[in-house]
Amino acid sequence: MKHWKDIAFGLFVSLTLAACYGEEDSFATPDIYKDYQPVLKDGNTVAGYAAAPLKEAKYDEVLNELYLTWDGSNSGWEKRDEYVGVEVEFNSLLSGKKIKRVMIPNVGDFGNLTVKRRDYGNEPTTLRLSKYRTVVVTDRYGVEELRFRSIYKDADGARQTSDWTNLSDQADKYELQVDMNYAAWQYFKTSQATQVQISFESDSEIHSVSALYNLIGNGDEAATQEEFRKWYYMDCAAMSFDPYNLAFDPYSKLRVFIKKDQTGGAYAIDYPTHNEGRGIVYPASESNPNDAWWKLPDMQHVFMHEMGHCVQWMPKQGKYIMEGVQDCDRQGYQEGWPDAVKVASKGYILATQKEEYQAAIAKSYRNPQSDKYFVWQVDYNTSGAFMSWLRLYNGDFVRMLPWTVLMDELTNQWSLEDAVKYILKESYPDLTMEELWNEYKTEVEVFLQNN
Repeated sequence: MKHWKDIAFGLFVSLTLAACYGEEDSFATPDIYKDYQPVLKDGNTVAGYAAAPLKEAKYDEVLNELYLTWDGSNSGWEKRDEYVGVEVEFNSLLSGKKIKRVMIPNVGDFGNLTVKRRDYGNEPTTLRLSKYRTVVVTDRYGVEELRFRSIYKDADGARQTSDWTNLSDQADKYELQVDMNYAAWQYFKTSQATQVQISFESDSEIHSVSALYNLIGNGDEAATQEEFRKWYYMDCAAMSFDPYNLAFDPYSKLRVFIKKDQTGGAYAIDYPTHNEGRGIVYPASESNPNDAWWKLPDMQHVFMHEMGHCVQWMPKQGKYIMEGVQDCDRQGYQEGWPDAVKVASKGYILATQKEEYQAAIAKSYRNPQSDKYFVWQVDYNTSGAFMSWLRLYNGDFVRMLPWTVLMDELTNQWSLEDAVKYILKESYPDLTMEELWNEYKTEVEVFLQNN
């Protein structure tokens, strides 16, 4: 299901999450983001290059993400200042195979990155990236079997590592329970002071607002609004670190327009000023009232894609521009990143996603079609599912991408290729995009065989 390519990359209204700006809006910044000037506390002694002390572990089954927080405020952690990251052994989400990945966040470039939000008059916003946060994308069984070893860089710049240890053993050691029922989208929802306002309009007699309420909320408008909010917060959880690190510009209103003469798909629109909110135009499908546009979960998946457009930061220009055609990178990101957010949240039907995978890996790496230089630039699911898969190397990969498109170093010549180099700079500096794509193809092939 394709949505207009000339979308005004907007949609869904965002919240007034104070968190987005830090503490001035009454939300206290979590301790994990204060490790630049840590307030140390006494804790269990961790001598030498030992496994980092575990502070918190929680798992979100919607995103298949395990969130690990290391106790950077523990004054008993002897090598705390030399800690840089972790190597993790876990089950790959696509292939199910046990793999190892080094995860060292590029704190040097992202740890206190400030970008200018062009849609808000160049107002600056700052990312807080903590080296004491690790996100691993795996299944529930992978959480139970997960092993890790901590990585340090000593005074001479040499890498040191702890022994391998099981997550379960570390949880027992620090008397912690791994929360297997964490729902990140609910955290985003409860962290906002004012609920986003959603309204519905229709000029169709066949698919009136009542038809929408019947499909989504059992005939109830309030229940329909609540379900739309859930879809929005699911997007928020996939696209941003937490409510204190939003990778988008907040809005307060969303208007959904069901139009009988809309035949090309759904698209997002912006109002004269961002503060007025966003809107989605959605087809009434009067010529075919029973098509997928008016079925679940198809409708949810379309709206989640458009909700991604609503809050999407965009680079000024891409790196690869095909003469006489288009900006390969900018267009690929515009439609790919919202699909990455959607795929990360399982916003797809399995049979349809299998078809998308098959089509993607059948394409040649170079010149896959007339308007693209590389396969990972192809709009929608081809690039989006690949971006989501790259969470294998950094669980926050999809969340970090928006920050790269506004970086001074990249925004005038942005490409997914260079964004990957920045994000994986400390963990896999020599990996090429072709190597990553070939690994992705292998993983997809195993997934297709198993499903």
